[in-house]
Amino acid sequence: MFLLLWGIILPLAAQETEPPVALTYQSSLVGIGRAKVYDSYLSPLSYSGTHIGFLFEQMKQTGLCEKKIFAQHQLNATFADAKNPAGTAEDYAGALTYNYGLYYRFPEIKRFQFFAGGQIGGLFGMLYNSRNGNNPVDVKADFSFNLSGIAAYRMQIKQQLVNLRYQINVLVAGGLLSPEYGQSYYEIGLGEGGSYAYFASLHNRIAINQLLSVEFPFQICTLRFSFSHRFYQTNINDLQTQLIDRAIYIGLSRNFYTVRGKQSTSNHYRYVFE
Repeated sequence: MFLLLWGIILPLAAQETEPPVALTYQSSLVGIGRAKVYDSYLSPLSYSGTHIGFLFEQMKQTGLCEKKIFAQHQLNATFADAKNPAGTAEDYAGALTYNYGLYYRFPEIKRFQFFAGGQIGGLFGMLYNSRNGNNPVDVKADFSFNLSGIAAYRMQIKQQLVNLRYQINVLVAGGLLSPEYGQSYYEIGLGEGGSYAYFASLHNRIAINQLLSVEFPFQICTLRFSFSHRFYQTNINDLQTQLIDRAIYIGLSRNFYTVRGKQSTSNHYRYVFE
């Protein structure tokens, strides 16, 4: 059902994704928090440490369904410096994740706004273990279809407008790359061993991303705070990976119109998340 929906929506979006006047939301955030890293290909131990990240988000109105379909771009760059329990070795984990989603915006209900849709995206990252000599690196790369939902609420505290928002993305299906148990990347480079690409779904990969945000619009800017919780786990070829991070993000956001692809100079905007 999910793949069928995307098969219908994506061709339509390719024909008309941006109307002459498009309402747009955009934000850029930086964050810091804690990370847990476990990769049995590199080590039998779990590592924990500091997580830092950058998150860019854009939500733009399209011309589909009387402008009720919105397109979202999410780009997330993360890095973690984690140590084993004894503090004698380090794992360095870096990843770049991009998702493109299409959402239907339902009519507002008593200041509540709901979006429902799906995403298509991918992840590329690397894990490096300082203790390993022969196999110090494990590469992570995957492609996924996700179900996604957004709930937004607008409230006012005295004279201050406050915007609350929650988003959850859950993997449904996709593909991933993984070495075989005991297989080195040198052997992979020589073309030795079996398959390296696999179908991914809930039986061998779980990925849940949650983002809770609060925004304070002021006259000159909108300040955004977000709490991110990401859970990523794979179990394939008797190799297990688990990446968990929790972080607080802070940055700026804005709402604006684009008129035939160019940003409008008007200061009177509606909001994407009403």
